[in-house]
Parts: sequence; structure tokens; C-alpha cells
Amino acid sequence: LLSRRQRQMCIETEILVADVIINRVLSKRFPNTVKGVVYQRNQFQPVSNGRINTVKVTPDTIRCVDRALDGEDYSNGAIYFMNRRASGKQASWFDSSLTYLFAHDGHEFFR
Repeated sequence: LLSRRQRQMCIETEILVADVIINRVLSKRFPNTVKGVVYQRNQFQPVSNGRINTVKVTPDTIRCVDRALDGEDYSNGAIYFMNRRASGKQASWFDSSLTYLFAHDGHEFFR
């Protein structure tokens, strides 16, 4: 989910995605493991379309995850994010069901 090469994200965006996953693990509304959160049905497009299995984990990605695990958090409590252009009709669910927090690097973050 955090591969910048695949999605051309900046380092801060990778950390934000990791923060969202951590926030979900800590929330009672989601599974309580990283694997459970990442592989929860219909939550993340790269999991649903199988792309997650084709992306190489880079040292930069590992550093971003480590930074998030060490407490670097830009998320303002976000537990959802999307790229509006890639989300299509599903974007309306985000708009009508969640609280918009901020946009960063082509992604919108919600609670």
C-alpha cells in the first residue's frame, strides 16, 4: 500500500498511509492487526485488484513504516483516505459518510 514507485507518492504521504493503518489497528471499528486491516475486504484498491502482490518493498518504504511506528503522525486521526480520481463512484460515500480532514499529495483523508 505504501509503494511510492507504484503510485508516485512522496515520503510524507507514505507515512500518512502507514498512520491510517495504525489508526485503524487502534480503532475498535477495524481488525486489531496490521494484516487484518490491510486485507479487510473492500478496503484498499491494491489489495482488491491484487497489485499489492506485485510491488517490491523498498528500503524507503520500510523507513517510512518505521517512522510511523515510532510515532511520526501527520494524520489528525484519519482512518480513511482516497485518491478521488481513482475512486470513481465510491468517492460519494466518503463525502456523505465521513468527516473530511485534509488533502495531501493527491489523496484526501477522512475520519
